[in-house]
Amino acid sequence: MKRLSVKIISLILVAIMLLGCVAACSKKGETLLSIENTEISVNLYMLYLSRMKGLICAGNSAATSDSFWDTIMSADGATTYNKYYSDMVLENTKSYLAAAYEFDKRGYKLPKSTTDAINAEIKALMEADANGSKTQFNNILAQYGANYEVLKEAYIIDAKMNYLKNAIYGADGSLIGANLYDDYYRNNYVRFKQIFYYTYDYEYVTDGDGEEIYYYPESNKIAYDTSATVKTDKDGNPVKDSMGETVYVNIAEDGSVKVAYNTKDGERHRKTDSEGNYIVKPLSEEEIEKIAKSADEMYDKVTTISKDFKTFDNYASDKTEYPNGVYVAKDSNYVSEVIDEVFKMEVGEVRTVRSELGIHILMKYELEEGGYKKSDNSDFFISTDTGNFIFLEDLKNQLLFELIKPNYGNINVDMSVLSGIDMKSVAPNFYY
Repeated sequence: MKRLSVKIISLILVAIMLLGCVAACSKKGETLLSIENTEISVNLYMLYLSRMKGLICAGNSAATSDSFWDTIMSADGATTYNKYYSDMVLENTKSYLAAAYEFDKRGYKLPKSTTDAINAEIKALMEADANGSKTQFNNILAQYGANYEVLKEAYIIDAKMNYLKNAIYGADGSLIGANLYDDYYRNNYVRFKQIFYYTYDYEYVTDGDGEEIYYYPESNKIAYDTSATVKTDKDGNPVKDSMGETVYVNIAEDGSVKVAYNTKDGERHRKTDSEGNYIVKPLSEEEIEKIAKSADEMYDKVTTISKDFKTFDNYASDKTEYPNGVYVAKDSNYVSEVIDEVFKMEVGEVRTVRSELGIHILMKYELEEGGYKKSDNSDFFISTDTGNFIFLEDLKNQLLFELIKPNYGNINVDMSVLSGIDMKSVAPNFYY
């Protein structure tokens, strides 16, 4: 089944991500919203409601019950979760219509290859989930207020949105003016440097005696201390490891034998879990207390002079990897405690933040002129998948939202078809 890789974000972004229209007919339900001949049915609205409900239920299992949706969420007692999210999705759906109308007004048409691909994907879903039976597939979709045709139109939504944005702004953003890139950069990013103290350690690969193994980084062979004793078998022959290297050991006074590693030239390998993530372990309270004291002393040192960027630069972490510091937006994949704090700070201000990773001493810096274009900062701005700016789609979405605003005044809403249609009326949709 196709999973929706969507997260709940701002109203505008949710609206843009789900934009689209559906013509009113018997297979698609009564028309809810319209601008001239561009229409959205109540059933497509229900599909959007079910998607939103699925997103919320994925993070809160209580949202599967009606009692959750009846919960009051406003101080005045007038707004329940049900009303809040139903209204949100309705406003989003108006945005879908405004953008769909823009698509139609400009005379755009989806290429046949695009519609063919959509038909093939919907058919594949039907084969996988309903053994190829359209009736059975419609029964599955009915819990979301949808059917085969409504789901197909939802897929067309995404295709229309991609076509519209690419036609106006360029697939690679080449039709967007430099001033708009600069504005987005300045309105959404901050720059900081940090002095970081780990309050955890990694777990490392160990041998049978529980000793950490050291490896030569170039060859990945085990790094033995060749000044130690050669390990021999019962016949006095040197013992070799699995890579054919002679094993060296240290022999204690009590006769116990342990492998002797070259800790000077070798390096340890970090343990990973089944998903490839490094396994970490917390430091002891005594170790953390010692680190915290060092962090306090460093904080005092770098705040002796107000806005002393030069002193902070001397102690900053990751100077080689990120000579210009770190850039983040509010939705960046970075330490959340750091992002929350640095957006509250003034340029030149220093603050200490604790996270599950350690202690961060932060100083906020001015944004560099055109910092998003500098090669030293590419890790923060360039997608390794597309080679485009990682914020390109967000920028396109913002520009498109501004473009379609004038269309809102022409939206007709048939409130009579909304009776009983809300978050409680649909099942949580995790798949479609």
